[in-house]
Amino acid sequence: MVSLTEGTDTDLFLPPTLRPMETPPTDSVDAITRVRRRAYPRLHRLAERFGGYVACPIHPAEYVGTVDRTLGAFGAELRRMAFRPEPIAALKYHHDGRQSAGSWVRRRSLFAPKQLHVTVFVNDARGVDTYAHWEDSWLRHPIKHYRAHGWDTGGGVDRMRSLLAHHGVPVTERTI
Repeated sequence: MVSLTEGTDTDLFLPPTLRPMETPPTDSVDAITRVRRRAYPRLHRLAERFGGYVACPIHPAEYVGTVDRTLGAFGAELRRMAFRPEPIAALKYHHDGRQSAGSWVRRRSLFAPKQLHVTVFVNDARGVDTYAHWEDSWLRHPIKHYRAHGWDTGGGVDRMRSLLAHHGVPVTERTI
């Protein structure tokens, strides 16, 4: 098992479903994601003491598809679609143990009431597994957002698939 914090036993404090089994090399993700991967497991332990969370598993129903791009190339595509990195989003874990390789958000405006949240995972086949949900914006409704009020998995998946198709980004659905 690869440790979340390179050499510490932080991962031992996470529930088994949140413990990473295999993680892509940290040089494949941006600096913000590297910091999130190191800090969030520790913050999660603290948040749990108060009934909160900072890390959680991704739900399989959020799967949009796999994009045949490198992480960097797909990040550039997301930027062209008006997505921005979301550094404070909870760190997501895939059921196979992978940690998210980035979190992105798209809003109509900075204080729009809703946002499309996308989480990406690097897979072994040089692709990016993409997950999405539609939710209350944390900037406009921070408490509702944290409590997952207005969470719409199907709406997020449909919106993301539509955006990818509109921008000519092919998506393959594979068994996850």
